[in-house]
Amino acid sequence: VEITRSTYSGIPGVKFSPKIRTEQKAIIVFFHGGGYCFGSSLTTHRLGVALMAKHTGLTCHSIDYRLAPEHPYPAALDDALTAWQGIVDSHPNHKIILSGDSAGGGLSLAMMMRLQAEGGRLPDDAILFSPWTDLTCQGDSYATKARVDPMFTPSMPRDCSHYYAPKETDKTNPFVSPAFGNFTGLPRMLILCGGNEILLSDSKKLAEGAKSAGVDVELAIWDNMFHDWWLFGLFIPETKQCLTKVSTWLKGN
Repeated sequence: VEITRSTYSGIPGVKFSPKIRTEQKAIIVFFHGGGYCFGSSLTTHRLGVALMAKHTGLTCHSIDYRLAPEHPYPAALDDALTAWQGIVDSHPNHKIILSGDSAGGGLSLAMMMRLQAEGGRLPDDAILFSPWTDLTCQGDSYATKARVDPMFTPSMPRDCSHYYAPKETDKTNPFVSPAFGNFTGLPRMLILCGGNEILLSDSKKLAEGAKSAGVDVELAIWDNMFHDWWLFGLFIPETKQCLTKVSTWLKGN
């Protein structure tokens, strides 16, 4: 995979181009996780996104939106929309798949809801890994899985939520917590999460909400996996299974 820095309407990012491309007229736009507070395309997410580009055979454009606490809501969403619009404008007649993990999964949903509200171009498909969709942190897995998910300390989601959406921000605003939004009209969606992760409730609630709104949604749970396991490369066998699932799902459209 060839990895090059890029900018998208002024928003920095990284382009991951697989050596063997399966489809010339399809691309992936990716928003990385990190609780809206940390992470980047070239550090935390370099291996994961490179593997996704390789396994799907699609070029991935990973966006480095501004991070909290220096840049709280709506900075990330504004940057996501700006970059998205630039990519849409420069890729006419392309199938565009939106993807994100953790906070980036929530950001993907928030952006789709904004696009829906404003009549923008929605993605053709959405692939969400362990999405963080409820910044009120209400789901039961925040308590029941806190000790078994090595990716989080129990207080971490609340801390990140506080930095991204400070006190004066309504955390039930769907553009902050898409779990509270309207899913009607959103594209076909694949949600992948671990059975031992602190955000399991978020994925389940999202799948239920999307399904009841008539969205074509599939929820795939890897029983013993922790949050965002697929970022750790192929020495975890479930990484390959996860990315194979993504490729198969995309081809099944």
